[in-house]
Amino acid sequence: MDLELLQLRAATMQRIRSFFVGKNYLELDTPALSTTLIPETCLEVFKTEYVEPWNGMSRPLYLVPSPEIYIKRIIAQHKVDVFQLSKCYRNVESIGRIHNPEFTMLEYYTMKADYKKSAKLTEDLFRAILPPVPVSGTDFWNRIRPPFIYLTMNDAFREYAGFYLADAMDVQDLAGHAKLLGIAEPVNHPFHTWPWDDLYELILVQCIEPKLPQTKPVVIMDYPAKVPCLAKDIPGAGTQPLWKQRWELYVSGIEIANCYTEEDDTEKVHHYFEEEGRLKQQTAKIPHAIDNGYWKIFRDFPSCSGVALGFDRLLAVISGHNTISSVLPFTL
Repeated sequence: MDLELLQLRAATMQRIRSFFVGKNYLELDTPALSTTLIPETCLEVFKTEYVEPWNGMSRPLYLVPSPEIYIKRIIAQHKVDVFQLSKCYRNVESIGRIHNPEFTMLEYYTMKADYKKSAKLTEDLFRAILPPVPVSGTDFWNRIRPPFIYLTMNDAFREYAGFYLADAMDVQDLAGHAKLLGIAEPVNHPFHTWPWDDLYELILVQCIEPKLPQTKPVVIMDYPAKVPCLAKDIPGAGTQPLWKQRWELYVSGIEIANCYTEEDDTEKVHHYFEEEGRLKQQTAKIPHAIDNGYWKIFRDFPSCSGVALGFDRLLAVISGHNTISSVLPFTL
């Protein structure tokens, strides 16, 4: 990395800190190692060990894929607005355009806020941290500046895939749309045998994301409730909510951030951890220990909203690059 990019990296981190400290957020510095992790079937982790010097016995430890496991304990106890810039570690991902096994994450949690308030806060953050002078020209500069474009997931499917996702909540219906869209169907694994959330993800990645506007940052809101996550439901007319209070932010076609109105219903959190933990033990390439009592912190968890933002991806789009390897000081 050249000196100019190192300076931009440092300046952007300083602007982030100034932004949140100016709003009275508490900066955290949580550990990179943990004896247990939150079970997430969508990612793999790094395992290491601590060796006791007096007897040579070892104890397994894991590099955190996100500081969330520690941050939420602090929120449960102190109920304050917090932020953290931290190294995170994810295994079994292709090293490439937007992935690296070690990366920098910005996480921030706002008390008494929902996902819509966090979206506006993120717009303010962008205004505060973008360098005062365009790096790659005026047209590029306008594409990464607020205001954001807001689009629901249901409307995104209608606009870019030709059907409302709300009308395809059955896997057979969704499989039919995937075929009409011309997505290649595995011979030995036809679409109608796929889990609904896997098929939805395939259409999202192949047909929605590539067509999103790149004239401004885009927030896709209201993710399907069929995709498990710790975001609150959006109340609906039926007994089963269709949507979650969740958004993701895309800048220049790159997914930058993920946000929830954090679930604080203890029983729902407990069920999520039990189900994800069960699946994780069945499918994980690198099994890890799970704190089976972690859900108990949600017995007194405040209403809040949290955002996880990939700092390296942000730096790439700010500097006009399309790969994070261009803005990492060192790569593997």
